[in-house]
Amino acid sequence: MLELRRVSKSIRGRPVLRDLTLRLAKGDMVCLTGPSGIGKTTLLEIAAGIRAPDIGTCVRGPGRIGCALQDAPLLPWRTALENMDFMLAAAVPSATRSELARTWLENLGLADAAAYKPHAMSGGMRRRLAIAAALAVGPDLLLLDEPFSFLDDHWQRVVAQLVHRLNQSRGTTVLMVSHQFEPLRHLGAAMVAMDPSPDGVTLYT
Repeated sequence: MLELRRVSKSIRGRPVLRDLTLRLAKGDMVCLTGPSGIGKTTLLEIAAGIRAPDIGTCVRGPGRIGCALQDAPLLPWRTALENMDFMLAAAVPSATRSELARTWLENLGLADAAAYKPHAMSGGMRRRLAIAAALAVGPDLLLLDEPFSFLDDHWQRVVAQLVHRLNQSRGTTVLMVSHQFEPLRHLGAAMVAMDPSPDGVTLYT
Protein backbone atom coordinates (compact mmCIF):
# COMPACT_ATOMS: atom_id res chain seq x y z
CA MET A 1 0.00 0.00 0.00
CA LEU A 2 1.13 3.54 -0.74
CA GLU A 3 -0.65 6.79 0.03
CA LEU A 4 0.46 10.34 -0.66
CA ARG A 5 -1.78 12.76 1.22
CA ARG A 6 -2.00 16.37 0.04
CA VAL A 7 1.69 16.45 -0.87
CA SER A 8 3.35 19.65 -2.02
CA LYS A 9 6.98 19.99 -3.06
CA SER A 10 9.07 22.85 -4.45
CA ILE A 11 12.57 22.48 -5.87
CA ARG A 12 14.84 25.53 -5.97
CA GLY A 13 11.80 27.72 -5.32
CA ARG A 14 9.70 26.26 -8.16
CA PRO A 15 6.46 24.46 -7.24
CA VAL A 16 6.61 20.93 -8.63
CA LEU A 17 3.86 19.09 -6.76
CA ARG A 18 0.93 20.89 -5.15
CA ASP A 19 -1.73 19.38 -2.89
CA LEU A 20 -1.35 16.01 -4.59
CA THR A 21 -3.17 12.94 -3.28
CA LEU A 22 -2.59 9.44 -4.64
CA ARG A 23 -3.50 6.09 -3.10
CA LEU A 24 -2.48 2.62 -4.26
CA ALA A 25 -3.87 -0.48 -2.54
CA LYS A 26 -2.03 -3.80 -2.37
CA GLY A 27 -1.64 -5.27 -5.85
CA ASP A 28 -2.44 -2.03 -7.71
CA MET A 29 -0.30 -1.17 -10.71
CA VAL A 30 -0.18 2.48 -11.79
CA CYS A 31 1.85 4.18 -14.52
CA LEU A 32 2.35 7.94 -14.33
CA THR A 33 2.46 9.85 -17.60
CA GLY A 34 3.07 13.46 -18.51
CA PRO A 35 5.67 15.74 -20.09
CA SER A 36 9.28 15.74 -18.94
CA GLY A 37 10.02 17.98 -15.98
CA ILE A 38 6.50 17.82 -14.55
CA GLY A 39 7.50 16.07 -11.33
CA LYS A 40 7.03 12.37 -12.01
CA THR A 41 10.49 11.47 -10.74
CA THR A 42 10.04 13.76 -7.73
CA LEU A 43 6.83 11.93 -6.87
CA LEU A 44 8.64 8.57 -7.09
CA GLU A 45 11.48 9.88 -4.90
CA ILE A 46 8.97 10.96 -2.25
CA ALA A 47 7.27 7.57 -2.48
CA ALA A 48 10.67 5.90 -1.97
CA GLY A 49 11.59 8.12 0.97
CA ILE A 50 14.51 9.70 -0.90
CA ARG A 51 12.89 13.15 -0.75
CA ALA A 52 10.60 14.54 1.92
CA PRO A 53 7.51 16.54 0.95
CA ASP A 54 7.39 20.19 2.01
CA ILE A 55 3.76 19.70 3.03
CA GLY A 56 1.71 16.54 3.37
CA THR A 57 2.57 12.96 4.19
CA CYS A 58 3.66 9.78 2.46
CA VAL A 59 2.49 6.53 4.06
CA ARG A 60 3.93 3.20 2.97
CA GLY A 61 2.61 -0.16 4.05
CA PRO A 62 4.87 -2.71 5.75
CA GLY A 63 7.23 -4.82 3.67
CA ARG A 64 10.11 -4.49 1.27
CA ILE A 65 10.58 -1.70 -1.26
CA GLY A 66 12.24 -2.28 -4.63
CA CYS A 67 13.33 0.90 -6.38
CA ALA A 68 15.03 1.55 -9.72
CA LEU A 69 15.31 5.24 -10.55
CA GLN A 70 16.75 6.59 -13.78
CA ASP A 71 20.16 7.37 -12.29
CA ALA A 72 20.87 4.01 -10.71
CA PRO A 73 23.42 4.40 -7.88
CA LEU A 74 25.81 1.72 -9.15
CA LEU A 75 29.18 1.62 -7.42
CA PRO A 76 31.81 2.09 -10.16
CA TRP A 77 34.51 0.13 -8.31
CA ARG A 78 32.33 -2.98 -7.89
CA THR A 79 31.36 -5.64 -10.40
CA ALA A 80 27.78 -6.34 -11.43
CA LEU A 81 27.61 -9.23 -8.96
CA GLU A 82 29.15 -7.13 -6.18
CA ASN A 83 26.69 -4.30 -6.93
CA MET A 84 23.84 -6.79 -6.67
CA ASP A 85 25.18 -8.04 -3.35
CA PHE A 86 25.43 -4.47 -2.06
CA MET A 87 21.92 -3.52 -3.18
CA LEU A 88 20.39 -6.68 -1.69
CA ALA A 89 22.29 -6.50 1.61
CA ALA A 90 19.55 -4.68 3.54
CA ALA A 91 16.79 -7.08 2.51
CA VAL A 92 18.29 -10.53 1.89
CA PRO A 93 20.23 -12.76 4.35
CA SER A 94 23.90 -13.20 3.43
CA ALA A 95 23.55 -17.00 3.21
CA THR A 96 21.21 -16.76 0.20
CA ARG A 97 22.25 -13.41 -1.27
CA SER A 98 24.89 -14.63 -3.75
CA GLU A 99 22.67 -17.32 -5.24
CA LEU A 100 19.72 -14.92 -5.51
CA ALA A 101 21.92 -12.27 -7.14
CA ARG A 102 23.21 -14.74 -9.74
CA THR A 103 19.67 -15.94 -10.48
CA TRP A 104 18.45 -12.43 -11.16
CA LEU A 105 21.51 -11.55 -13.22
CA GLU A 106 20.61 -14.55 -15.37
CA ASN A 107 16.94 -13.50 -15.53
CA LEU A 108 18.01 -10.15 -16.96
CA GLY A 109 20.61 -11.58 -19.35
CA LEU A 110 23.62 -10.47 -17.31
CA ALA A 111 25.08 -13.80 -16.21
CA ASP A 112 28.08 -13.36 -18.51
CA ALA A 113 28.58 -9.80 -17.25
CA ALA A 114 28.75 -10.71 -13.54
CA ALA A 115 32.44 -9.68 -13.39
CA TYR A 116 31.96 -6.45 -15.36
CA LYS A 117 32.21 -3.08 -13.67
CA PRO A 118 29.68 -0.40 -14.66
CA HIS A 119 32.08 1.43 -17.00
CA ALA A 120 32.38 -1.77 -19.08
CA MET A 121 28.61 -2.14 -19.42
CA SER A 122 26.24 -0.49 -21.89
CA GLY A 123 23.45 1.80 -20.74
CA GLY A 124 20.95 -1.01 -21.28
CA MET A 125 23.02 -3.44 -19.22
CA ARG A 126 23.29 -0.96 -16.35
CA ARG A 127 19.54 -0.40 -16.54
CA ARG A 128 18.88 -4.13 -16.38
CA LEU A 129 21.25 -4.45 -13.42
CA ALA A 130 19.32 -1.82 -11.45
CA ILE A 131 16.01 -3.48 -12.34
CA ALA A 132 17.39 -6.91 -11.39
CA ALA A 133 18.23 -5.62 -7.90
CA ALA A 134 14.82 -3.96 -7.51
CA LEU A 135 12.99 -7.16 -8.43
CA ALA A 136 15.29 -9.55 -6.57
CA VAL A 137 14.33 -8.24 -3.13
CA GLY A 138 10.81 -9.63 -3.64
CA PRO A 139 9.27 -6.20 -3.11
CA ASP A 140 5.87 -5.48 -1.66
CA LEU A 141 6.14 -2.01 -3.21
CA LEU A 142 7.97 -1.59 -6.53
CA LEU A 143 8.94 1.87 -7.80
CA LEU A 144 10.28 2.12 -11.35
CA ASP A 145 11.37 5.25 -13.22
CA GLU A 146 11.43 4.70 -16.99
CA PRO A 147 12.13 0.97 -16.65
CA PHE A 148 12.12 0.42 -20.42
CA SER A 149 14.60 3.15 -21.36
CA PHE A 150 17.82 1.98 -23.04
CA LEU A 151 16.26 -1.46 -23.62
CA ASP A 152 15.51 -3.07 -26.99
CA ASP A 153 12.14 -4.63 -27.73
CA HIS A 154 13.14 -8.04 -26.38
CA TRP A 155 14.29 -6.76 -23.00
CA GLN A 156 11.33 -4.40 -22.72
CA ARG A 157 9.06 -7.45 -23.02
CA VAL A 158 11.13 -9.46 -20.53
CA VAL A 159 11.07 -6.67 -17.94
CA ALA A 160 7.32 -6.20 -18.42
CA GLN A 161 6.76 -9.95 -17.96
CA LEU A 162 8.87 -10.07 -14.78
CA VAL A 163 7.02 -7.09 -13.28
CA HIS A 164 3.68 -8.66 -14.19
CA ARG A 165 4.74 -11.95 -12.60
CA LEU A 166 5.67 -10.25 -9.33
CA ASN A 167 2.43 -8.31 -9.30
CA GLN A 168 0.35 -11.44 -9.88
CA SER A 169 2.25 -13.89 -7.67
CA ARG A 170 3.09 -11.64 -4.70
CA GLY A 171 0.45 -8.93 -4.97
CA THR A 172 3.28 -6.42 -5.38
CA THR A 173 2.05 -2.84 -5.60
CA VAL A 174 3.70 -1.12 -8.58
CA LEU A 175 4.12 2.59 -9.25
CA MET A 176 6.09 3.45 -12.37
CA VAL A 177 6.85 6.27 -14.75
CA SER A 178 7.12 5.52 -18.46
CA HIS A 179 6.92 7.30 -21.80
CA GLN A 180 6.99 3.96 -23.61
CA PHE A 181 3.51 2.49 -23.70
CA GLU A 182 3.98 -0.59 -25.91
CA PRO A 183 5.53 -2.74 -23.11
CA LEU A 184 2.65 -1.73 -20.82
CA ARG A 185 -0.10 -3.07 -23.06
CA HIS A 186 -0.29 -6.46 -21.39
CA LEU A 187 0.40 -5.30 -17.84
CA GLY A 188 -3.06 -3.92 -17.17
CA ALA A 189 -1.58 -0.86 -15.47
CA ALA A 190 -3.86 2.08 -14.71
CA MET A 191 -2.58 5.15 -16.53
CA VAL A 192 -2.52 8.36 -14.50
CA ALA A 193 -1.75 11.61 -16.31
CA MET A 194 0.03 14.44 -14.51
CA ASP A 195 -1.33 17.71 -15.85
CA PRO A 196 0.82 20.85 -15.46
CA SER A 197 -0.35 24.10 -13.97
CA PRO A 198 1.49 27.21 -12.73
CA ASP A 199 1.10 25.96 -9.15
CA GLY A 200 2.15 22.34 -9.61
CA VAL A 201 0.35 19.34 -11.04
CA THR A 202 -3.05 17.69 -10.98
CA LEU A 203 -3.62 13.95 -11.37
CA TYR A 204 -6.17 12.70 -13.89
CA THR A 205 -7.05 9.00 -13.97
